[in-house]
Amino acid sequence: MYDDLMKDVQEKMQPAIDVAEVNKKALETLFSLQSEYVTDFVDSSVAQLKALSEVKDAKDAIELQVQFFKNLEVKMTSVAEKELAALTTAKEEISGIVEKSLSEIGEMPYVSDFNKFITEATEATTNAISEATAAVVPETVVPKTKAEPAAAAPAKKAPAKRAPAKRKPAAPKAAAKE
Repeated sequence: MYDDLMKDVQEKMQPAIDVAEVNKKALETLFSLQSEYVTDFVDSSVAQLKALSEVKDAKDAIELQVQFFKNLEVKMTSVAEKELAALTTAKEEISGIVEKSLSEIGEMPYVSDFNKFITEATEATTNAISEATAAVVPETVVPKTKAEPAAAAPAKKAPAKRAPAKRKPAAPKAAAKE
């Protein structure tokens, strides 16, 4: 029994294990690409510093720097493309695993049993409410046939309360003429 339980748990967890493996493989690829790039960058930078230390002319130093940055750009672009390809592959594999898992869920017997239960419970609740309503309200008001519900009369609105009007201060009375 324990072995059956463990086997069942392992089967149910297999998609999560597969996703973890895909992520692990993608991360290893990304780490490897970054590691190679950093190592190459450091080696190129050391070689560039050596070459610059031997140059006597400023024009040659500028040309070396321009060439260094062009090579750096090519390497960076290449690594970025490889990383993007690795991430795209991982995304596609994970999407496939998720789609497969979701399709298998719909085929499981307890999912269809649950859907049947929900349908039956909804019908039973609807019938119980209809019977309770019919018992309380005379039949002349609520017919037993399914008819469109009458539109409810709009609720009366309470008159809006008005804020008290602000009074202007009285103008001072003019002094009486003598």
